[in-house]
Amino acid sequence: MLLDINMPVMDGFEVLRTMNTNHTIEDVPVIMISSDDSEEAIRKAYELGASDYVNRPFDAKIVYRRVSNTIKLYAKQRRLVQMVSDQIRAREKNTDVLVGVLSQIVEFRNGESGSHVRHIRIITETLLHRLMELTSRYDLTPEQQDNIPLASALHDIGKIGIDEAILNKPGKLTAEEFAVIKTHSMLGAEMLQKTESFADQLLLQTAYEIARWHHERWDGKGYPDGLKGDDIPISAQLVSMADVYDALTSERCYKKAFPHETAVQMITNGECGAFNPLLLQCLLDVQGELKQEILQW
Repeated sequence: MLLDINMPVMDGFEVLRTMNTNHTIEDVPVIMISSDDSEEAIRKAYELGASDYVNRPFDAKIVYRRVSNTIKLYAKQRRLVQMVSDQIRAREKNTDVLVGVLSQIVEFRNGESGSHVRHIRIITETLLHRLMELTSRYDLTPEQQDNIPLASALHDIGKIGIDEAILNKPGKLTAEEFAVIKTHSMLGAEMLQKTESFADQLLLQTAYEIARWHHERWDGKGYPDGLKGDDIPISAQLVSMADVYDALTSERCYKKAFPHETAVQMITNGECGAFNPLLLQCLLDVQGELKQEILQW
C-alpha cells in the first residue's frame, strides 16, 4: 500500500493505527509518501508499522524499485514463516504419533482395547474448552491448552511397571494389590522426569503433572501426595475427571459400563471422590456432547 499522510476524513497515521488494530499491518506492507520530511513524522510512521518512507517530490523509477524490493522482502518473510510452520506441524505430528504408540503399549498391558486413551483425550479437551469459556482463573497459554489433551494419553504410563496379574485381575483387589496399583502414578512421573529433554519440554512437564497427580482429589483425600484444591495442577484435575468418567461409562474386566446419566450423577454426588466445583459445572455444561461421544464409541 502506498499511503499519503495528508488525506481527507482519515489521515495516513490514522489508517496505520486502524491497520494495527485489525492486524492487517502484519500482512500488508505500507510505504508512506509525503512532503513532510520532519524527523517527527518519519519516526511516527515507522513506529506505526510503515515499511518505508518516501519524500515528495520523488522519482517514479526509484519509488517503483523501493516498492518492488519491499514486496520481495515480504514474500521471503512469508516463505520463511511457512517453512517454520511446516516444521512445527511435522514435529507436532511426530510427537503425537510417539505419544500414541506409548499409550497403546500401556493399554495393551492393561488388557484394554486401546480406546481408553482416545476417550480420555476427547473428554479432557471438551472439559478444558468449556473451562476456558467459563473462567479466567487458570491462565493457560495456547501451548499449554494444546499440550494437556496430548499429554493426557500418558496418564497411566506408570502401569508399565505394574504386574499384569494385578492389572488384569477380574475381581476386587486386595488392600495389598491396591497399594501396588497406586504406585503407578509415581512410577509414571519418575519415568517422564528421567527423560533426557524433560527440563526443556513443556509437554513432558505437563505429562509429569498428569501422571503423578491425576488420582489426587479436591478435598485432599487422593494419592500419592494428598494435594488439596488448586494445589493440584489443573492439567491433572481435568484428566482426573476424564479418567473417572470414562472408567464409569466403559466396560472393564471387573465391571459393566454405566449409562452416561448414571456416571454424571455419581461424579456430581461425590461417589467417586471430590472434584473442583468449576469442573463439575463444566461436566454438567458439556454432558450433552459427552453423551453423543459415547453413542459413537
